Amino acid sequence: MATITKIKDAYRIRVSQGYDVHGKQIIKSTTFKPPINVTPGKAEKLAREYAIEFEKRCRGLTELRENMRFVDLADWYFENYATNELKEITAYNYRSQLNKHIMPEFGNTKLKDFNSTKLTAFFKNLDLAPITIRKVYTIVQSIFARAVEQGFIINTPCKNVILPKNKTPQEKKPFLDENQAKALLKMLEGYSQFNTIIKTLLYTGMRSGEVLALRWCDIDFENKVIHIENTLTDVAGKHWLQPPKTANSKRYIGLSEVLADIFSEHKEKQKEKLEALGSFYKYPEMVFTTDTGNYVDRSQLNTVFRRIVKDTDFDFATLHTLRHCNATLLINSGIDLKIVSEHLGHCDIGVTANIYADVLASSKAKVANMIALNLSN
Repeated sequence: MATITKIKDAYRIRVSQGYDVHGKQIIKSTTFKPPINVTPGKAEKLAREYAIEFEKRCRGLTELRENMRFVDLADWYFENYATNELKEITAYNYRSQLNKHIMPEFGNTKLKDFNSTKLTAFFKNLDLAPITIRKVYTIVQSIFARAVEQGFIINTPCKNVILPKNKTPQEKKPFLDENQAKALLKMLEGYSQFNTIIKTLLYTGMRSGEVLALRWCDIDFENKVIHIENTLTDVAGKHWLQPPKTANSKRYIGLSEVLADIFSEHKEKQKEKLEALGSFYKYPEMVFTTDTGNYVDRSQLNTVFRRIVKDTDFDFATLHTLRHCNATLLINSGIDLKIVSEHLGHCDIGVTANIYADVLASSKAKVANMIALNLSN
């Protein structure tokens, strides 16, 4: 049975594991520090519960690593878990968030010194929006969950952590309406690859990474279909194609006559570059490339777009706003929500309904008014 000794504001817990070949007793020990502001009785109860769990873990001969520093646990996580379970871009973003927000505070902290009270206080004082704090917390939670699975620690300190909430309702970003979309198309008259990309985003509702990952074999001019098979990923300036965001994101959508003509013109213009550069043109199979045939950088594309729309009636717009505009136009046209959801590549119809709740409410109101108008006539 574990022995518990009170030492200042903590408890030393010792478990005997028998004797080695030299007759020396084998002792496993750990220190439990109860949360602050709990009564002595509550602290003692928590220490006993912790001792029971610790003893069970010791009897199972699992190697505890409570003295491991968090930075070492994170390195283990990215080397052993992230490489197999996370997409490279996700692992890259996780690592960046940890290095920026967590490591300066907790990098050298031992695992046994973490608790929910300490994490609650940290996230409370973190100078970030609540939604961003929740994303950072999710990363920390995932790392500690793996530590528990591997037997490095008994319990995760993320349990019962209190996260900041939005004090005011989050302001919804404005949508690009039909008239603004027409005005944007008016600005994009004439050929350029940039114009072609923006028109593709607006006419299809595809994600920008999906558009930039299009290959000519993905566009079926005969059957008027676009196959969405990949997305363009960018990690630290390195680009490559990989399967899209979710299983449902791998899909096909219709190709309008208008967009087919736009693609045909673009293909002819691209042929001129191919003939000029020959084998030096890096990715001739890609629909959109740089002048040397390389992948188009999404952040640079967004920068150019923001510069184009600056000081216009839609200077709030981003590349992703074009996707929302496409969906809004479809919903307002009476297209079934399930079809819209499949068109956008959402994981399920509930995601679509949640994102476009206001648009759906407005559309339903129009239907009700139309019925009332027809009956009154």
